[in-house]
Amino acid sequence: MSFQINSKKQDEIASLAKRLTMDGAGGDPYSAEVRELIGEPDRTGLPIRLRDARTSGAIAMTDEMKGHLARSYQPISRAVLAAAAFYFALITVAHYFDENFVGFLLLGSISVITSIACLSMYLEFRRRELAYEELELRALIVFGLIHGSLVAHHILHLEPPKLIYFTFLALVIATVSISARTAAVAVLIPLFTMLSFAYQAGPETLRQHIFIGIAGTLVAYCMAKLTGTAIRREIQARIVADQLRNSSESLADADMLTGLPNRRHFFRELKSYLKRSRRAGNGFALAIIDLDGFKPVNDKFGHAVGDKLLFEVGRRLAVAGGQSCFAARLGGDEFAVLVENAPEVGDLEGLGQHLRHAISQPYEIIGIQISISASVGFALEQATILTESDLIERADYALYQAKETQSGVVIYSDEHETARRDSAAVEHCLRHCDADREMYVLYQPQVDILSGKTVGFEALARWNSPELGEIRPDVFIAAAERTGRIVEMTPILLRKALAAAAAWDGDFKLSFNLSTRDIDSSAAIDNICQIVSASGYPAHMVEFEVTETLVMADFAQAKSSLAKLSALGARIALDDFGVGYTNFDYIDRLCVDTIKIDRTFVRRLDERGSAEKVIRAMIDMCAKLRIDIVVEGVETERQLAFLRAAGARCIQGYYFSVPMKAAEIPAYLVRGHASAPKENAEFSLMAG
Repeated sequence: MSFQINSKKQDEIASLAKRLTMDGAGGDPYSAEVRELIGEPDRTGLPIRLRDARTSGAIAMTDEMKGHLARSYQPISRAVLAAAAFYFALITVAHYFDENFVGFLLLGSISVITSIACLSMYLEFRRRELAYEELELRALIVFGLIHGSLVAHHILHLEPPKLIYFTFLALVIATVSISARTAAVAVLIPLFTMLSFAYQAGPETLRQHIFIGIAGTLVAYCMAKLTGTAIRREIQARIVADQLRNSSESLADADMLTGLPNRRHFFRELKSYLKRSRRAGNGFALAIIDLDGFKPVNDKFGHAVGDKLLFEVGRRLAVAGGQSCFAARLGGDEFAVLVENAPEVGDLEGLGQHLRHAISQPYEIIGIQISISASVGFALEQATILTESDLIERADYALYQAKETQSGVVIYSDEHETARRDSAAVEHCLRHCDADREMYVLYQPQVDILSGKTVGFEALARWNSPELGEIRPDVFIAAAERTGRIVEMTPILLRKALAAAAAWDGDFKLSFNLSTRDIDSSAAIDNICQIVSASGYPAHMVEFEVTETLVMADFAQAKSSLAKLSALGARIALDDFGVGYTNFDYIDRLCVDTIKIDRTFVRRLDERGSAEKVIRAMIDMCAKLRIDIVVEGVETERQLAFLRAAGARCIQGYYFSVPMKAAEIPAYLVRGHASAPKENAEFSLMAG
């Protein structure tokens, strides 16, 4: 029996270590963590501990090593036991024919006992794993039985040619001995026993067996040493490989930027939470957190500052969540938190506000003061049959609602479930609708309150679905952006709006809303430019409206797209101004022509709060920057009176007219704008 050291495995481990820890920056293939685990690399590139595992037999005998040794030696011992049981069963039969009654009674009994003992231990080895000390004891028992059988044979029949069997015994037991002490016993006792019988046989026999004993002892020692060293090196290599694998799994489960669990680890943990929830029925909550205002920080100060900011956010989340929460980074500026034991809705609201408060505290990064906020969407799992994707979709929907309503924290409810199902139905119909036939455009006038004349119209998309009927604009436009159908809708609606505007009697500005997907695509912007050029309607009379949120999603791309529209001669309007994160620096860089003050400020005029000061400040600032301003959402005489006194000039809202069809515009222009106010009219919040 021979053993060979598996150096190939050592090479594979060294290669794995290099791949796991290559940082690519300084040329050092080992990170600090892995250096601590496997040691410094030697001149060959192999870590010292791996090199030692390959070249040294002096390995610490820890409990872990003893366990590995026991598992490695047990198959070898089991094979020897099977052979021994069979051999001594044959010897028993031989004794029956070769020995007299007394000899058979003595030698046959010993061989039967030895065979049965070896068979019993063989079966035990197949049934369970034995400990290190148990293997030592079993080896000594087998050695004692075999040695006793040989001694009994030579007491009855001293046969010098068969004295070499003691050397064979030493070789076999020493080779399979798990420890040095059992190997020493297996070598020394047979040696002295063999020499004792050789002495009785005469000087010549003794002289021969002295040399046989010396040679046998050396061979037995070398076999034991070779076998033990090979097995120990293989075990050490396996231990280091396991350590490296555990280290790599830990690295694979960690977000390299924040140190939090990453997306892969999060989904595995979510699956574990679901299993425990179904088994114990205690439920849990999932929160998805998205940073508000991170993109402007990243664009303005660079990725280095953005990365440090994300690291600090991750640290704060881990601390704020406490022991009962599992925080992870999903990617970008999105994080997730798992909350154990399904807290009450009120407690969940409090937790969400606590997390938002922790994130919204000011940051100081390389001397820069930064403030951001966050939106949180919660979904509860209370032993219902939900999958991971179901739960994430609910939390994501709650997050979307938190952003849309600017409430900060939203907990998914039955009302949200109904709205989400309705949204799914809208998306289904939207994917299969004939947009050119089913969608149309309404127009809401923009009035110069100083001259009393209508100066333009905003084109507002509408959809009358054969299956669902008239769909709210905010619902189907949001669905169109989610599904990507908005890219097909924009050209259709723009052509209809331009064709209608070309038929108006007079020079009226046409305002048209663009979506995020329109701005994000250079091809889409080029197509829009071609449509305007081919329409025959003057480009300088076309004004494209974009929202603050749209611009800040990707400022560089938005700037490029809007520059193309400006080069065409079209005007640029910033819609819903004041509800997002845009500042006047960005307005200047985007060459914005018009700002539209969001209807939420106008609505708050009736509350007599700070809205009046905010609106005055925005009107004054736009006047100094020579930027036109449109105030939307005006519905009452009081609102109009305040805006006139504040210096506003262009007004849009239900006070003057509800959105109308293109065929109604000539009659509207003939009778003038001063029709009766229509407050709280249907779709009063649907600006596009």
